[in-house]
Amino acid sequence: MSTSQNQVLRMLAMVPYLQGNDGVPVAEVAREFGVTAKQIRDDLKVLMYTGIGEFPGELIDFDVTALQEHGVVHIRDAEFLTRPLRISAQEGAALIVALRTLRASAAGDELTVVDAALAKLESAMGEQVHAPVDVVLDEVDPGIRATVGRALAEGRRLDMTYATETRDAQSRRQVDPRRMFTERGRLYLEAWCLSAEDLRFFRLDRVVTADVTDTPVDVHDATSRDVSDGMFTVGEQTPFALVQLHPAAHWMTEYYPVELVEEGTDGVWTAKLFGADWNWLRRLVLRNAGALRVLEPEHLVTDVAGAARSALSAYDEDESSV
Repeated sequence: MSTSQNQVLRMLAMVPYLQGNDGVPVAEVAREFGVTAKQIRDDLKVLMYTGIGEFPGELIDFDVTALQEHGVVHIRDAEFLTRPLRISAQEGAALIVALRTLRASAAGDELTVVDAALAKLESAMGEQVHAPVDVVLDEVDPGIRATVGRALAEGRRLDMTYATETRDAQSRRQVDPRRMFTERGRLYLEAWCLSAEDLRFFRLDRVVTADVTDTPVDVHDATSRDVSDGMFTVGEQTPFALVQLHPAAHWMTEYYPVELVEEGTDGVWTAKLFGADWNWLRRLVLRNAGALRVLEPEHLVTDVAGAARSALSAYDEDESSV
């Protein structure tokens, strides 16, 4: 479970605890919830902006003086949590669409929970929500999705065969799954790829085979990425660079919009690499220096070379000053 999910669950449990233990020391709250006193103080700061509105009495409040000077917690104006939740038709429709989207990537016990919540919400909204909404994803083998869901639930490594989007090839991968999600009508798996030694996104409709192994997933020091950052529609005016991809950069064909031009016998591929703008392409090339070389356009070649020279000269100046 992610840090943010843990925090939400902790704060939901913390409110009734604080209501039943008025004046409890922060240190005692921290021991009760198994976190540091600093984390509890951070949680309280978030709770102070939580409520049903934006005016006094509609937001949870605390006795700030008692908290800062004496380290004790007095909670106020949290009684609204016991009131029945009332939502508008617009909010209900948004929640229904969100649950249907979540359902598309759920499996096993998660699917049961989502279906139960969706049924209750649709029953509660009744005729207030008239427009039927269907969430349509690219077709994924139900067996593949169930296998990936089981690996996530059990914390087990996956052994899978994956078809690369930009070329007619398949590869065998062992991955440590982290999460499954939907993005622009497609179902994705974020996982640590053992062969790439990095996080990767895998489209589930391109997973050919998948098996759950007996090996527990390892904990990897990596921050989740937002797949939408690299997703955009390639059009006639989209900037692109003609590049050479050395083996260490082959992973880009699966992560970024790439049109493969030629696969060299020496392992160096020629490809069109598309980007949101020239600055983004320049940064990507510089981050992967040594594994990626720009061939065209000339202005990008010059720009990258100039940025590289400036960076190297900065290192030379630092060394000369020592």
